[in-house]
Formats: sequence, C-alpha cells, structure tokens
Amino acid sequence: MYSDRQLREWPDASQAAIYYEQAQNAIYNADYWKHRALSAERRMTEHECEEQ
Repeated sequence: MYSDRQLREWPDASQAAIYYEQAQNAIYNADYWKHRALSAERRMTEHECEEQ
C-alpha cells in the first residue's frame, strides 16, 4: 500500500495504475464478503426451516 504522499511524487500514469489496482482489490474484497454474507444467510435460513 502506498501513501498519498508517495503517489504524488510519481508520474500520472503510475498513479493511475496504482489506483486502478487498489480499486480492483476493493471490488474483489467486496464480492468476497458479499458471497460470504449470502452463504451465511442461506445456511441460517436452511437451519431455521429444519427447526420448524
């Protein structure tokens, strides 16, 4: 991870590449946690149905 101070010293193309990579990582993490949440919700719902 690079600080904003470090990135300001880099050429614009390099800054853009880093920001793009960081955005892709954020999207990946969001998708991962969305999948985990949906999976947990599904398991919880299935468990509730079994108890009734």
